[in-house]
Amino acid sequence: MFEDVDEAHAEGEEKMVFRYNREERIAKAPRIVQEYYAGGMRPITGFKVLVANKSNRYVLIALIFFVAATWLFTGLNKTRAYGKLGNISLELQGFSYGEEIFVTLKLLDREATESSAPVKVDVEFHLLGPENQVMEKETLSMVYRNGEQYFRTKHTDYDIIRVEAIVTSGEQEKKLSADVKR
Repeated sequence: MFEDVDEAHAEGEEKMVFRYNREERIAKAPRIVQEYYAGGMRPITGFKVLVANKSNRYVLIALIFFVAATWLFTGLNKTRAYGKLGNISLELQGFSYGEEIFVTLKLLDREATESSAPVKVDVEFHLLGPENQVMEKETLSMVYRNGEQYFRTKHTDYDIIRVEAIVTSGEQEKKLSADVKR
């Protein structure tokens, strides 16, 4: 293949000749290389890769532990600022600015139709202090039609750390909770 290519060599010296003997090279190779060239080794595929050796098993166990911990944390977390009431998505936010706490409850129904709207929505806000005692309470009501609508309210900051909202529509009820961002 490369017989006619002039290799680099010093002046006055003969060109080097390389002889390639595949069988001789494979015979001197390690056993795993010989098995590979003989067609005896098949790559491990699928789930077997995760349990093929000890280090892969450790990675699989760590992955399972991480997924389980994440699932438990999100399931047991007290902050549940998102929810769904029928087709209406709910999102509760609370933040502090100056000496006041601003609370926003966003209602969004992407699939609203003429038959699904309007809907009467009642909200009861509870502003909680450091020891989870109710510092203030407020009830608001609106007729939700479609699209994106908001309940907004503001309160004086008396060390309020959490906001809870109990959203009621007809016979459905959803409780949301969010930390106040400072």
